[in-house]
Amino acid sequence: MKFWSSEHIFNHCWERVTQAVWRKYPNDLNPNVKTMDVLDRHVDEEGRLHTTRLVGSEGFLPSWVCSMIGVNNLCYAYEHSVVDPVKKTMTMESRNVTLSGWVDVDETVTYSQHQENDKTRLTQDAVIKVFGISFKDYCESLIKNTMANNASKGRQAMEMVITKINREVQDLATNIEQATSRLNSEFEQATSRINTELEQAKHGLEQATIFPQAFCEGSSCKTASS
Repeated sequence: MKFWSSEHIFNHCWERVTQAVWRKYPNDLNPNVKTMDVLDRHVDEEGRLHTTRLVGSEGFLPSWVCSMIGVNNLCYAYEHSVVDPVKKTMTMESRNVTLSGWVDVDETVTYSQHQENDKTRLTQDAVIKVFGISFKDYCESLIKNTMANNASKGRQAMEMVITKINREVQDLATNIEQATSRLNSEFEQATSRINTELEQAKHGLEQATIFPQAFCEGSSCKTASS
């Protein structure tokens, strides 16, 4: 049995980090993850989001080990996550399906808000057990080292996704600002045009009122002279 744990602090808020988790795959830094299928998703009575996924990945064991025990190099694992927006925690628990009975890898990943609100703490813990083979200690160490290596790449991938999200948010804010400025400009032009038309209409009404009055006064004067 081997134990593995890791901790990392992201210099990004919890909302941004957990948003990036859902967009982490596929990425060039973790090409071993091949499939990611959602089996179930629901919100419980406490407002927590539950998601169950089936994850397919390569490199779980060396190809020669897979060949020796007669399994495909693409291995699957169940992953269940719970997102609590009130406590600001995201917990993901996974266990392998492929090779179950030969190898058990139980991993828990937690993203929680740091005491500094603009940071997020990531903790990863795993228990690795290999059964029924004479070189199980070697296999357990190999899996442990692979997980550590993938974790480092995974954190880099997260930073890439977060950068992409920040850029999208900035682009959206810029587009909204430009659209708002354009609408304000069009509104000012329309208001100016309407005011001009109102002034012209008002002037026309005044002229229309003056003309009959002058005509009537002129007619009265002619009658008096007669």
